[in-house]
Amino acid sequence: MNTPTQNTPAPGAQQSLSIPQAMQLAFEHHGAGRLAEAEGLLRKILQVAPQHATALHLLGVIAQQAGNLELGVQLLQQAVQLAPGEAQFLSNLAEMCRRLGRLEEAVRHGEQAIALAPQSALAQSNLGIAYYDQGDLARAKACQQRALALNPRMPAALNNLGSILRDEKDKPGAIDCYRQVLAIAPDHAEAASNLGSVLCESEQPEEALKVLLPLVKARPNYAEAHSNLATAFLLQEQLDKAEFGFRRALALKPEYPEACIGLAKVLQEKRCLAEAEASALRGLQIAPDKAELHSVLGGILTESGYPEKAEAAYRQALSLDPKLITGYLGRGHLRMENGDMAGARADFEHALSLDEENLGARLALVQVDKVKEGDANMAALVASAQQLESLPEIKALPLHFALGKCYEDTREYDLAFQHYQQGCQLKRKRIDYSADATDRLNQNIRGFFSQENIDRLRGAGCSSELPIFVLGMPRSGTTLTETILASHSAVYGAGELHDILEIANHPRGQSAQPYPASLEGITQAELQIMGERYVAGLQKRAPGSARITDKMPANFQCLGLIHLMLPKAKIIHVKRNPVDTCLSNFTRLFNKSQYQSYDLVELGRYYRHYAALMEHWRAVLPADAFYEIQYEELVADQEGQARAMLDYCGLEWEEACLDFHKTERSIRTASVTQVRQPIYKTSVEKWRHYEQHLGPLLDVLGDLIER
Repeated sequence: MNTPTQNTPAPGAQQSLSIPQAMQLAFEHHGAGRLAEAEGLLRKILQVAPQHATALHLLGVIAQQAGNLELGVQLLQQAVQLAPGEAQFLSNLAEMCRRLGRLEEAVRHGEQAIALAPQSALAQSNLGIAYYDQGDLARAKACQQRALALNPRMPAALNNLGSILRDEKDKPGAIDCYRQVLAIAPDHAEAASNLGSVLCESEQPEEALKVLLPLVKARPNYAEAHSNLATAFLLQEQLDKAEFGFRRALALKPEYPEACIGLAKVLQEKRCLAEAEASALRGLQIAPDKAELHSVLGGILTESGYPEKAEAAYRQALSLDPKLITGYLGRGHLRMENGDMAGARADFEHALSLDEENLGARLALVQVDKVKEGDANMAALVASAQQLESLPEIKALPLHFALGKCYEDTREYDLAFQHYQQGCQLKRKRIDYSADATDRLNQNIRGFFSQENIDRLRGAGCSSELPIFVLGMPRSGTTLTETILASHSAVYGAGELHDILEIANHPRGQSAQPYPASLEGITQAELQIMGERYVAGLQKRAPGSARITDKMPANFQCLGLIHLMLPKAKIIHVKRNPVDTCLSNFTRLFNKSQYQSYDLVELGRYYRHYAALMEHWRAVLPADAFYEIQYEELVADQEGQARAMLDYCGLEWEEACLDFHKTERSIRTASVTQVRQPIYKTSVEKWRHYEQHLGPLLDVLGDLIER
């Protein structure tokens, strides 16, 4: 190595301080975190000995630590040129090049380092990271394993090996590696964050919280830890905590696509679809080639009522990552909604081929059509049930609902109910729902929409005849009703839209109070603007359509508001046997909301809330304000009921309305498979199969039913 003589004093230092002594002092400053003092001393050394390779190397390391990677690389390149046999210099240069994305240089320097020092665990590990960034997992893994053979307690190599195993889908192996790191170095923040993340991927959010909560407390400015913690809360359906965490992560690290994904998912769960889409698009500005972002956007667009755009988003996601399971599942559900059952099945089966343990794919396959004896998917689910006791709740929950559907289809009703009930119990533990709050909402709606208020506000509104609303209890026949209407050449079926509920909660764009308090002080002029705002949203979905349906069942809560906003709109209320309606809700794992559905007593209370509110609308609105149809009558006399319904809507009869199951349109609802076949009557009085299990529900419904 070309270095100055040891007796040369460092400039500005005492005459007794030689350059080796000055270097020693610089190392001490650096080791103690006094970077400015170390840098100052090194620069003085280099004034006297500009070719001092060790000084250049340490100065480059300090530049990198200060965030100036380009300068760090330049200084290390000079050091390597002066001392080409120093493996440490080459290894550190490789790592800096890697961080700058100069991966070919990183690998070249890393290979040179281990050729000089094959026994250097650090050099082996650094080379492994460069290979990892190149996507060469085999070489990356071999490097980390050689590093650990040399130093079995090397935290960096264990952490890196964990990340490789995670990418190889060996999540238990990854978890073990990260736990080993923390056993050796309890304060290793990156390993703790990685462990929390892979525990979330393994659907163990409770275990993830044990790791991530202390980490965030110790490292409050660690963006990745906040994002991983938010993911754990999202898996537990603690949406407010999850939203806070993702927003905190983005405040700390604005260019963070993973946090954008998480925030988009939370906002979608909260039904804030415009904000969810904005978060996904923000992520795509940062990382346009991130497949998961396109997949998340596809789900949001599906729910927002834009199936063509959703299809394009899924197509892009799968072109970027042909092994993206969420992309196949999302596109499969979209294909189901569009009536392409064969395509949906193909997507679900492909997702399952990528991960045989994926319960989401198995649950989806169960929903495609009726399960028959000897069904291979059912056999796999039944086999999985042997491990139900040991499965994390997040996995056991969908498995119970899938088994319930299997046993119901094969007419083993007692077994089916057992699984439905256990699935509902697990789901109820995870959600925040208050039947008392629902009762108060009901009272508040009836209080605001008094006869006096309605009479005072009536007379304006938007005069458009474009909308046809189909509303009622979920699972009451609203999908069937809308599909019959959408089979008419003049009608576009837009499905379940959140637009009315969004306008009700934010009538002036923003509101500090939820509906109906949000409407305090509302004027006729504002009601007209709200109606026009709604119609504009409809027209964006189907420009040029004469009539557009909105089949959001929960719009029954806003029926009076719809009447005032859109006095010429047609409103169809679908009624169904109360017990069949409630049972159909109880036996369905909804994608989002419908939180009242997972407890028989709460479900009965909700039905009573709905029935009381509909009775209120009958009392305070004109007799022709809405049209009512009975599901059981529609099933028994499809043509007669359909003709009467079309007549109410001012539409001429078309035979296509009898062949509704052939209509090509998107159907975004739990009833998607039922309306892809002709009307059948097996769903009428279906509750009799489960009667012995429904006592709590029947008691709450009381006078609303005939036993």
